[in-house]
Amino acid sequence: MAELVVKNLTVEFDKVKALDNVSFNLDSPFFAVIMGPNGAGKTTLLKSIIGLVKPSSGRISVYGLNPFRETGKVRQIIGYAPQIVHINIHVPMMVKEVVAMGLLSSHLPPRIIERKVWSKVDEALRMVELEGYSEKWFTELSGGERQRVLIARALIKNARLLILDEPFSMLDFEAKCEIAKLIQRLHFKMGVDVLMVAHEVSPCIAYDPLIILLNKKIYAIGKSTDVLRFEILKKAYPGVTEFPQGFIIGEDHA
Repeated sequence: MAELVVKNLTVEFDKVKALDNVSFNLDSPFFAVIMGPNGAGKTTLLKSIIGLVKPSSGRISVYGLNPFRETGKVRQIIGYAPQIVHINIHVPMMVKEVVAMGLLSSHLPPRIIERKVWSKVDEALRMVELEGYSEKWFTELSGGERQRVLIARALIKNARLLILDEPFSMLDFEAKCEIAKLIQRLHFKMGVDVLMVAHEVSPCIAYDPLIILLNKKIYAIGKSTDVLRFEILKKAYPGVTEFPQGFIIGEDHA
């Protein structure tokens, strides 16, 4: 059985389908990128895999576990980094405290940070190349540094699967490429599987990820050379425009 199985998944909110009969299998090791227009159900798909959104029908298997019946076990093997726009950057927290939350969130109160937790924080920060940042305030960091901290928070529990929701959001192109390079290094050297949502896949292209084209339904799955073609993209993106030099699909995609 594949490590990640999504079979006939349908999710509805107030009788409106956010996902419609979505199916795919991913065999480990995998580095997969979900792309699609705004409102395509990308974040809903991630949250369903984690067990945060219950489907109307269909099933999901994460390394043989059901995320709705075995939620605790699934969340122990998944490291999740949400979109940076959903993080309140004005809360006065140090980097070490943000990263430690990746472990403490699964602990019952009182959540006391022990010495072994700080050791894991330092290790996670080394993984994302932020040694010496533990005492810095999260609010003082650049966008790229904040994203690295969120990835460290996801990695701190030695996750088998790293799920990232728009890790390139609000970054300039150079920072996007640095984050893509980091993600690929984590995947290759640590053996962690990666499933991420990205509006812009160009920073990842050099690493040859698997592309999942989604707009409520799956329109294509494959390597970039097979999926990023006008005749396929126009099925998922209603506003795609072709011209002699290439095509534009809008919403920060090109």
